[in-house]
Amino acid sequence: MTRTDPALERAVNASASKTPVRLDRRPVQRADGPHSMTILAVSFGVTVVATRLYLSLTGYPQIGHGEFHLAHALWGGLLLMVAATLQLLWSNGWVMSAAAVCAGAGSGLFVDEVGKFITARNDYFTPLAAPIIYLVFLAVLVVVVLARRARVDDARSVAYAVVVGLKDVIDGPLQPAAKTVLLKRLDVLEADADRPDLAVLARQLRPVVEAAETVVPRERLPRTRAGFAAFERYVLPRPVYRLVLVIGATAVGLVSLIGLAVFVALASGDARFSVVIDDQSVPPGSRPPALLISSLGEAVVGVTLLLSAAALLLGRDRFGLRAGHAGLVFGLSAVNVMLGYISAEMVVVVVVAELALLGLYRSYRTRFGPPPRVPARPTGGGGAGSATSSPPESAVA
Repeated sequence: MTRTDPALERAVNASASKTPVRLDRRPVQRADGPHSMTILAVSFGVTVVATRLYLSLTGYPQIGHGEFHLAHALWGGLLLMVAATLQLLWSNGWVMSAAAVCAGAGSGLFVDEVGKFITARNDYFTPLAAPIIYLVFLAVLVVVVLARRARVDDARSVAYAVVVGLKDVIDGPLQPAAKTVLLKRLDVLEADADRPDLAVLARQLRPVVEAAETVVPRERLPRTRAGFAAFERYVLPRPVYRLVLVIGATAVGLVSLIGLAVFVALASGDARFSVVIDDQSVPPGSRPPALLISSLGEAVVGVTLLLSAAALLLGRDRFGLRAGHAGLVFGLSAVNVMLGYISAEMVVVVVVAELALLGLYRSYRTRFGPPPRVPARPTGGGGAGSATSSPPESAVA
């Protein structure tokens, strides 16, 4: 017969006397929920684009050249079943990431197939399918944003995060950062006066976490990374790197700005303008909604990137980095999903170019950091003994 810890028993009784005895079924957001939802969103978008590309390259295959085809909704349903099975069957930390990939890919395949079920015939292209894909993807992004902003600092949420973190303790050596986070969460529980039972539990778990072994993950290819970093510092100092960003943002911005010409040509309805996509002309006077939205979105991306290039050229790194990052994220997360439905080949080129430019923006920010803000100079009272110092070089750069 096991003995109950008296301190824990008193804490539980004190907690029970404050609140009615009932089961708390309110949902608790996982600490790693935003990360898993981000993986799901990326997997969803990549799957939709890759599916459009595959169908375009294979000529939209059908069985026996008839009206029937192998619906990829079946593969999407299979991946969704795999995602559900992973989460229901196993509790390892990596299961959530694997399930997020399967769920995102399965949802992308399934939603991409919806257009065929809402038409009288098995069409690979229907105007109503694109808005459905677009709205679903935007909904996933909204969930990601809300999950990142949700507060998970109450005792119950922190306790759930501690329980999840104990899985890493069970599996083996902890990384130092994971151990630090787990100990900070135990500090939060110990300081919470509303749940004395959780405070006692945190004190009992602390020795277990503190005694857990830690291991620093071995860096992969350390010599190669160090050599590349040295080469990058020598070949791409800050002025040269800024010039590369200006050229890249200008090039991608000008190409994206073609969307403005397409949008104006479609909106005007003038028969003298001819819009050709993938060697197919858009009927004069027609205004395909998907093409209108994607061309307007590309125009916004183009204007934003050109503003970013101008700001970087003038040395306004803070505004230039923010504008370029915002324009590229908008293009990758929203515009390209719609553009992929218009032209699978075109969107692959656009995605590769925008991802490469986004990598340059983030690498520039990581290497040099955002320039500090220049403090406002005091006005008045500047007598003979007062002196004004010029801002540091990094602030002007």
